[in-house]
Amino acid sequence: MSDFLSQVLGSVLGGGGAGQPGGLGGLGGLGNLGGLGGMLGNVLGGRTGGSDAGDPAAGGKGAMLAMLLPLAMEMIQRNGGVGAVLDKFKQQGLGPQVNSWISTGANQQVSPDAVTNAVGADEVARMAQQLGVPQDEVAGGLAHILPHVVNHLTPDGNVPADADATLNAGLSSLTQMFGR
Repeated sequence: MSDFLSQVLGSVLGGGGAGQPGGLGGLGGLGNLGGLGGMLGNVLGGRTGGSDAGDPAAGGKGAMLAMLLPLAMEMIQRNGGVGAVLDKFKQQGLGPQVNSWISTGANQQVSPDAVTNAVGADEVARMAQQLGVPQDEVAGGLAHILPHVVNHLTPDGNVPADADATLNAGLSSLTQMFGR
């Protein structure tokens, strides 16, 4: 499993990143899910831990977040890649938030409505239909997931040239793990 994917899964699902308490560091290849299998089992069973345990966007909705992550990654691909999606957010007046996701500092939150405006109501509706959940839950989930994805794609405080390749490799790993 790529470091990117293990870090994103760890932070989105409330366990930090690789090398952090509750993180997913040290996982082997796809045949051996190690701690990831246990973490996903806990999430799908409705239990999360780590720094997001009190966050309503992460707490009781871990299973939805786990299912939304690959859809969010596909959405980024469909919409021109990491740079193009970040530009959409900036065009909606969310430049400070986007810059915080890219920087090495703390991530600023973005509202579910702002996410819907940036990625488009059609995208949110498509994901909601695929997951069988209300659109507001998807928008809230994306508001939680996207800062983590961008943060882990930009560890040095800038969008690297291989960000889309890293995202694609992570999505491929998820697809293989879950047989999608």
